[in-house]
Amino acid sequence: MKFLGKKDAPETDSLSQESPEKRLVALREEADSYADVREAVFKQMLERNGPKYKWFIVGIRFFKLLSGSSPRGQFLENYYTAMRYIDDIADGDAPLPPGYNDGEDYISKKLEYIESGTPPADDCENLLALSFKLAKEFNVDFSQETDDILRSLQFDARRRGKYQIFSEQELKDHFFMLDIRGTVRGDLKVFNESPEHYDILQPLGEADRIHYNLRDFKEDVSVGFINIPAEDCARLGITADILKSGEYTGHQGLRAWFKEQAEKGLALIEKYHEKRKGVRFQPVTQMAIKLGFEIEAKNFMTSVAKGDFTKIFES
Repeated sequence: MKFLGKKDAPETDSLSQESPEKRLVALREEADSYADVREAVFKQMLERNGPKYKWFIVGIRFFKLLSGSSPRGQFLENYYTAMRYIDDIADGDAPLPPGYNDGEDYISKKLEYIESGTPPADDCENLLALSFKLAKEFNVDFSQETDDILRSLQFDARRRGKYQIFSEQELKDHFFMLDIRGTVRGDLKVFNESPEHYDILQPLGEADRIHYNLRDFKEDVSVGFINIPAEDCARLGITADILKSGEYTGHQGLRAWFKEQAEKGLALIEKYHEKRKGVRFQPVTQMAIKLGFEIEAKNFMTSVAKGDFTKIFES
């Protein structure tokens, strides 16, 4: 992985007095200098789980193509690469770079970088710096969304491997910060939609989180993440020891929880459609919502709601 070291970024900070056209040319050249870094991250994602990430990467590149000379596509590709890598460090999917105690320490340093405005220390911070310069070209500030996402990833890094069970409210707050206030609100800004529409998309974002928790259940549990609320664990007889043992495929309480969650997710998708009546998103936004959030989640949860847990247990 290229992120282990530091690549000196091309100097673009002195371009503020240049014309927008010259600034964008310089920023595109800077983005091109990180092509190998992006490819290394995408390659690792595909090697780890090709079916899970293939179409997401295709979608990012398609949006970049549609964006043409606009910096929005460049922003999405570079910002996603940096945040994906940080997420992989938090989850233990990428090796921890030298100089850090653990994933939590790594993310703490990225938060310090965002807050301090100090020069970038590695490729990841260079990509974030580039992303913020690109965002400035279309007059959008992503600092709050970045802070929300990083703090939620820090929560994951802190609980990794510990098989802790959290209350429903604790998990709800965590995922709201990550999925809704961080990701959905940020995506709306990227696609030039009103960020205030995030409340309309909230039910779909919550449904997508249920989809991720079901789809990634086996992988999450294997590294000590438990996304089942304490209230549901108590009600259905699910314990950390049962999950830690790996001998849970026949547990009736767990199977009941899968079905409940799938049914809840499908109901949330319907709620989203009710809330968005009368709201017109741009065609590219509608396509991104449909392909990136809704279709796969709906198909997956429909199967689980019918009692088919194959995709959960064989993931």
